[in-house]
Amino acid sequence: MDIIAKNRIEEKLVRLDETLSTMEKIVPKSYADYEKAGKTVKWDVERGLQLISEIEMDIAVVLFKTFKKGIAGEEASMLSALSKEVGDEIIAHLKARRKLRNALVHDYAINNDKDTFSQASDFGDIKKYKAKVKELIAS
Repeated sequence: MDIIAKNRIEEKLVRLDETLSTMEKIVPKSYADYEKAGKTVKWDVERGLQLISEIEMDIAVVLFKTFKKGIAGEEASMLSALSKEVGDEIIAHLKARRKLRNALVHDYAINNDKDTFSQASDFGDIKKYKAKVKELIAS
């Protein structure tokens, strides 16, 4: 991996850490608390997940260009193409977050509270993605 790609990914990882840190402070501890939370909290959580999805995709594009030596196209296909390098489970989580992001941004659904809280209350998949990306840029 060239130094420019590596630096770009490292910058994105720092931004991802900052966003996760903020999210851990604002996400209510239970779904019941999330349901009772005001619009401001829900909007903040939704925006945080949108930012996380954007950062994950930015990283995925650089990985795709590095490992597949092509031009990134349609998101789902690009992510699927990275399954060998990143892993099927991680790719499935990235696609799910992207799907939620699209629903939130484009207002496809009236109420995304369950999906939003589910993704915002467990960042294990994001941490696995970060670890895998760090492993890839170290090699």
